[in-house]
Amino acid sequence: MRAPSWTARGDGWFAGVAAAAAALVGVLGTLGADSAAAGLEVAALSAVSVAAFLVSRRRRLPTAVLAAWTFTPPVVLALRERSEGTYFLLIIAVSFLVLVEPDRRVRLAAGLVAVATPGAVELAVQPDWGWPFWSGGILFGWLSAEQTRRFRALVAELSATRERLAEQAVHLERRRIAADLHDLVGHSLGVLLLHITGARRRLRDDPAAAEEALRQAEAIGRAGLAEVRRGVATLRDERGAALAPVPAAADVPELVAWTAGPVELALTGDLAAVEPVAGLAVYRVVQESLANAARHATGAPVRVEIAVRPEAVEVLVRDRGGPAPAPAGPGVGLLGMRERVEALGGRLAAGPEGSGWAVRAHIPRIPPDPGSPGPDPPEPVDAAARPPAVDPSGPPAPAPAAPAPAGGPAGPVPEVAG
Repeated sequence: MRAPSWTARGDGWFAGVAAAAAALVGVLGTLGADSAAAGLEVAALSAVSVAAFLVSRRRRLPTAVLAAWTFTPPVVLALRERSEGTYFLLIIAVSFLVLVEPDRRVRLAAGLVAVATPGAVELAVQPDWGWPFWSGGILFGWLSAEQTRRFRALVAELSATRERLAEQAVHLERRRIAADLHDLVGHSLGVLLLHITGARRRLRDDPAAAEEALRQAEAIGRAGLAEVRRGVATLRDERGAALAPVPAAADVPELVAWTAGPVELALTGDLAAVEPVAGLAVYRVVQESLANAARHATGAPVRVEIAVRPEAVEVLVRDRGGPAPAPAGPGVGLLGMRERVEALGGRLAAGPEGSGWAVRAHIPRIPPDPGSPGPDPPEPVDAAARPPAVDPSGPPAPAPAAPAPAGGPAGPVPEVAG
């Protein structure tokens, strides 16, 4: 539903309407005057009112000047008993003043003065019981102008709110696109670079192993390119992309098989039974965690544990540390994982564990009730222990060098800000 076009008009437009109405009242009052002198007087004072409204179109007059300029002509005409119909000039004057005056107290005072004017004038000149009708008409014009003012303010507020919501929608869409591009590119590119690096180092000593590493890198690159194309097509809202399959929890074993380095996968439950939304979150959490481990703990053993339960999926990805790499810049990996998991009502914790790093995620399989409390707030930890995310374009971040002793899952990991 669109607002009426006049709600977007400025005060100058209303001043023009008031000037036209005052001119019409002046013409009718002149034609209905008892004598030529009375008609001339009505025309002259009506012209004064018209001039006031025309000046108001060009510039903002002080309230006192506007009130005196527009209220005086109809009062003078009424005192001289020239034409009773010129009280319409007073209705126009109070209506315009209420529309343009921001101070509520001034508007109230002007309205009360205008409503009381017909009674005071008639009692001062000669008793006439017609003044209550004029006072009622002035009151109606005053209140109508107040409602019009409120309606204009409401339309302006709604327009501003709509613009803010549009800006927020654009911001959220940019964040979603950034997260999707990170998910699509980060893991494949990181693993691809590791295979290429390994092939370069083995090219002279073991050409067969180097060729196998390049073959795996080619397969990973093709798969990553296909996923990027599908993601870009989805962002463009192409119908064919909407029908393309998205990663699911059942694809995690294949993801682990593609990952370079020693990765152990421990499954409990049926991954194929996980719902698509929760399964995509499981896949992205494992994907990002393996990419982080590959870059920050190159060559270190990684263990992936996934437990499928009726109410939720528990994910644990833990590495045992590796050689200290060069510092890396901030990324959006953990932030994207956290937003994806918390959008489903889950929790994500990431932080140092022993000499390595661990990521734990609790992903509900059934969306939470909107009225239920959200996930527990994260507990702050020292983010300097390890960078909070992976930036595929930047150098890797430092990680502890000493390997941690093998064993079962450690205690809870403190959460870090993405």
